[in-house]
Amino acid sequence: MIHSKIKRLSAILLVCALLLWVCSVAFAGADAKKGYSSADLKKMSTFLSNFTELGYMNFDAKELTDEKDPAEMIQFGIWHNYRNNFKSRIAQCPKKDCKWGSLVIQGKYVTETIKKYFDVDYPNLASVSEADMPVFYFGNHYHFDGADGEAVYFARVDEAVKNSEGRIVMRGEIYNAEDETDILGTFEAVAKPHKFAGKDTWAILSMKTETVETDDGETSDEAVKGLWIEVPGFPAEGEVVDFQMNDEGVASYTRTLDGGALALVVERLHAADDAGELTTPDDIGAFVAAFEGIEEDTIHVSPSLDEIAKLYSYPVAGAEFTTGANEDLRKNLDLFIFTDQWLFRIHVSVMADSAENYEKQIEEWFTTLKMRE
Repeated sequence: MIHSKIKRLSAILLVCALLLWVCSVAFAGADAKKGYSSADLKKMSTFLSNFTELGYMNFDAKELTDEKDPAEMIQFGIWHNYRNNFKSRIAQCPKKDCKWGSLVIQGKYVTETIKKYFDVDYPNLASVSEADMPVFYFGNHYHFDGADGEAVYFARVDEAVKNSEGRIVMRGEIYNAEDETDILGTFEAVAKPHKFAGKDTWAILSMKTETVETDDGETSDEAVKGLWIEVPGFPAEGEVVDFQMNDEGVASYTRTLDGGALALVVERLHAADDAGELTTPDDIGAFVAAFEGIEEDTIHVSPSLDEIAKLYSYPVAGAEFTTGANEDLRKNLDLFIFTDQWLFRIHVSVMADSAENYEKQIEEWFTTLKMRE
């Protein structure tokens, strides 16, 4: 009898042991699926926010850190410190009215930042003069002018897993730092484990972001990095039709009024073509003809709009032309603003039979544009 009880007890203990083992495997599986703790995800969010807050949301680190074209890498090293280490690393230029910029940062801090976030050694520091916000390297220091005012976006990592190559794949959302409900898009970032200054961290390898529509079905131009043009007088009831921006910064933002009777497009294009030739006011006729697929001699070009140019401190040209026919005939007005890096095209297309109704509004838009960085 005692022997029977012992056997029964052994069987119960065996079942309990099996249950504990099954539960432990289940929990381990769930934990492996999750990959990382909430504390880890928070650290990853902070890590990626160092990139998104500067507008770096779509990039391949291998291309961004190419020594033959180091502009983006150097810009990141400087502006990261400007935003996060201003008091400890940014100083006023010791020369009065310094022509290269009112602020300076030691080059060693730039190389340190590049190493920390990309695990790349870059000792050959150089100036980046061909940029919206140029920086100049002299005497072991970078000289530049500060800039603020852009919307800031942070990353929130919702899940992360280690892939077969030992790299960390992070996924989540990008949101407005001032309003967490304002979601710009979703992302997937890949990083590798990295040790810096004796601490375990990560080095970024790539990041891809897909923008999402707002609750109203609209998209926004707030994500544009660098110089951009806004049309503050455009009516709030206008419909946002499209926003696009590629990895090179070329962007377009389209809105309409009155069911499409009028369309307003703000475009940011490279100031130079693929061959490096700058687009000038004298090129506008050919530019518009190629862009719209019409004959150049049908376009009326104003190569120098001096009064408007005074408003924006850049050369300004204009173009007028029509597209379509009969009931689809549209009148088109273009304003071109020539900046150092970008060519802006403010394009208005309006149904010809109602064009007069919008003349005053269009004039107001063209003369009250707002440039932001």
